[in-house]
Amino acid sequence: MGTFPSASSRSFIGGSSHSIRVIDLAVAAWIVTWIVVGLMVGREVANLGQLSDTVVTAGNAIEQTGRALRPLERIPLVGPSLAQVRGQIEAAGRSAVASGEASRDSTTRLRTLLGLSIILIPTIPLAAVYVPLRLSWARDVRAVRRSLRRAGNDPLFTEFLARRALQHLPYHRLREVSPTPWADVAAGRHDSLARAELERLGLAPEQIQPAA
Repeated sequence: MGTFPSASSRSFIGGSSHSIRVIDLAVAAWIVTWIVVGLMVGREVANLGQLSDTVVTAGNAIEQTGRALRPLERIPLVGPSLAQVRGQIEAAGRSAVASGEASRDSTTRLRTLLGLSIILIPTIPLAAVYVPLRLSWARDVRAVRRSLRRAGNDPLFTEFLARRALQHLPYHRLREVSPTPWADVAAGRHDSLARAELERLGLAPEQIQPAA
């Protein structure tokens, strides 16, 4: 018949298939929300790059203006003074272009780092805790399903499921199954509790047939 899965499981495994699905949806919504927020923030930061492009464009225009003044340097008297001013204009344009390009690179790095931080910081710790617990739940359900296929209506397996129900089902649910669940187990009446345990795991409870 094989080895039954251990009944000593963590509290997460004690949940029901319905509660697990609700948690799955909540975790997925949390992760998707932070992904969307991170992408939106990254897009807004990327828009700041347009200011850098404007500065670069203005710097190029200033530098070109300075170059346009070069022919005027041949004018007597004012030429030498104009050459000095023209040099200052071109230097200011080049400085603006360099600052704009550096700002654009910094904005790109900031967009990437800030977006990833907003996405990863709230989601990685949750995933690190939730995913192992969720995998443990899935392994537990698969183990019970395999044992159910192998064991069929083996009375020992039915008793095992009934005792798991006592450990994992909330008290009000146990009282819905039987007014005296512990007495039922002690008296060998395991079918109802075993079916309740399969239902908790999201498995077909009708696989446990009434004892002859």
